Amino acid sequence: MLRHLPIPDFRRSFDEDITGTAIDHIDGGLFEAHARDESGFGGLAGHDRMWFVARDIAFEHPVTEDQTARMLARMGIDPRPRSADELARLRRAAMEQRVLPDDIDFTLEMVVGRMIGLLLIEISAFHGFRWAEALLGDTELVAGEGRAGVLVSHIRSDEAPHVAWLRTALSEMRDRTWVGVNGKRHAGTDMIRRLWNRALSDSLLLRRQDNLNFVMAEIDAALSGRSDAHDLIDEMLSLGSVVRTADGSLADPPGTLGLG
Repeated sequence: MLRHLPIPDFRRSFDEDITGTAIDHIDGGLFEAHARDESGFGGLAGHDRMWFVARDIAFEHPVTEDQTARMLARMGIDPRPRSADELARLRRAAMEQRVLPDDIDFTLEMVVGRMIGLLLIEISAFHGFRWAEALLGDTELVAGEGRAGVLVSHIRSDEAPHVAWLRTALSEMRDRTWVGVNGKRHAGTDMIRRLWNRALSDSLLLRRQDNLNFVMAEIDAALSGRSDAHDLIDEMLSLGSVVRTADGSLADPPGTLGLG
């Protein structure tokens, strides 16, 4: 998605000069380099394909294309390109949820918001990748003599520069004065704070619950038909902090997300 984002006029968006900054390089290669890591380029595979290779090495049972499509559908990922009407509807919904002043270029708000959301995803994913690397590198549990774990380690190593460039660019934006379309000035600390708080709330509340529900549904599907399914799930939950609520859904204990 990064390589398809519209790029605002960064030089006009900030009062201070951005020459030589990470901001100035966003449209000069940073977005594209990040996108190539994630989704590949030409005949070169990106992380999206590397995960499937790691899976097939570790479990020796390559999943058919049809099953993969069903798995992506369960994740809510639709590979079909969006229609013009869908894109227009998404844009209207995003504009209704703006948190920055109306005179700030909406494209700027959208792109910076996306960068913050991506940074939070990268940080969260790092911990999942570390777990996957250890699991797939266990030669007593999975096949491949550890090669799947090595492949995940390469994916994880790519995340360090992703986090670094996003953090640098966002810090530069925070330390600059934002300029609205009518020339009004806004403190970058306030602009980034608003966007950061929204993204953090979405990550800890909306996406966190969605992720718990999705992962639990996948585990239930994988254990379907096993007589010991209930015992295995209970054992799994005993190893972490997530708890099952009265209605059967999963949730974090009160206070563990730092939101009161």
